[in-house]
Amino acid sequence: MSKETVARALRQARSALILSHLNPDGDAVGSALGLMWALRQRGALARVVLADPVPPNLLFLPGAEEVERQVPPEGADIVVVLDSSSPDHVGEPFAEATARSNLVVNIDHHPTNGAFGDVNWIAPAYPAVAQMIYHLLPSLGVQPDEATATCLLTGLVTDTNGFSTPTTDSNLLRDAAELMDAGAPLPDIIQQAYLNRSLTQVRLWAQALQTLQWEDGIVWAVNTPEMRRAVGASERDSSDLSTFLLTIREARIAASFTLLDDGRVKVSLRAKPGYNVAEVAAQLGGGGHPPAAGATLDMPLEQAVQTVISALKAQVAATTPHAQLQLS
Repeated sequence: MSKETVARALRQARSALILSHLNPDGDAVGSALGLMWALRQRGALARVVLADPVPPNLLFLPGAEEVERQVPPEGADIVVVLDSSSPDHVGEPFAEATARSNLVVNIDHHPTNGAFGDVNWIAPAYPAVAQMIYHLLPSLGVQPDEATATCLLTGLVTDTNGFSTPTTDSNLLRDAAELMDAGAPLPDIIQQAYLNRSLTQVRLWAQALQTLQWEDGIVWAVNTPEMRRAVGASERDSSDLSTFLLTIREARIAASFTLLDDGRVKVSLRAKPGYNVAEVAAQLGGGGHPPAAGATLDMPLEQAVQTVISALKAQVAATTPHAQLQLS
């Protein structure tokens, strides 16, 4: 299905519930809030429901305080699922919301998306769902105001790691400039999204970095509940550690392993150009994109590390010599 089919469904909706994935990132929250503001411009009753809280570094976004954790009992005409390749990635709100709605719209850029909606727009060429929402606005008859623009630009910035991923092109930068013209404050967004870490998070990273290992171009570190308790940190404080590890010059692929309180292991993978961690994540039951992916494993930490690192070594070994030469 196409963008126009999605736009037609949204134009007909008088109310909408907007959902996105567990452990929401900047693209999930930014695209959800951006669409919320756009639909409200059309007079629709639009609300965002996320299973997990908005991360602290995204609380500056307009409307972040309105994000709900529970599906309202009245439901809505339409459920819009953003940036989620399967209902499992949305969590409990998906079943509750779809039980109280007539139509599910699925908008995503993950190539592994199974087109689970009644109406689907799956476009892997887009670096961020926020850009998909921005390109949808003209079909909705909406011009982005400052709130909409700020939310959508945040999605563009965060899902391209500050415009540093290979998916960044001149079209994306032109869209970013137009969003700035609409009032989105790019310097503030970068400051809040990337340069706004808590002391607790940094202390956790300091503990995790003591476990740092490097082998065959792969660098990894782990953090455990004991580490988090020692510094008063939460599981969420381990986010972005893999992105930091990838800044190591010798690293081709970076991985962080978070032993969750329930005993499972959350794996976050990042890769430099030429490497595809999405393939490894898919083998493990997760998903993502070539430069950024992840999975959650139901196995002991030591086994999880051994399983993932073995798969990553195979990925590095299978990568063409040309790609490896560029990173050496």
